[in-house]
Amino acid sequence: MSTTRKLQRLDYITALLGAMILVVFWLVVATFPSFFFFNPLGASNVLRRFELVISTVGWFGISTLVPLLLFLIASGKSKMRIYLPYAALVYPISLIVSQITVYVQTGSTYTAYLKNFPIFIFTDLLLPVLVMFIWHDLKERPTVGV
Repeated sequence: MSTTRKLQRLDYITALLGAMILVVFWLVVATFPSFFFFNPLGASNVLRRFELVISTVGWFGISTLVPLLLFLIASGKSKMRIYLPYAALVYPISLIVSQITVYVQTGSTYTAYLKNFPIFIFTDLLLPVLVMFIWHDLKERPTVGV
């Protein structure tokens, strides 16, 4: 009889990734609170206001809902994985749409924050990609010969 090391089991790894995402993203939020906590309804442009509300919902989704879903999946609730892409992609998509809107309205992009604060490369770009890889690996595989 062989014993399985806990860190090789997908449920433990999934829970560990959920904890890592939760801690890292909320540490970034705590480090840059003014970047995340603002009044999205304070924008004068209606389209911009809508985009900022969606972005706020999105960063909360990827910072908190994604880890919660990963914890639930790790505890055996595998049906929760269908919500993972939605929770992970609202934030980066809203940022892209917002950048396009700002560029169309002003002729400038506000992407210098990625160079000035490289941790946002992780939260805005790499983390959603990581979650999509996790989601892909968690998808049910068809069983052959059963």
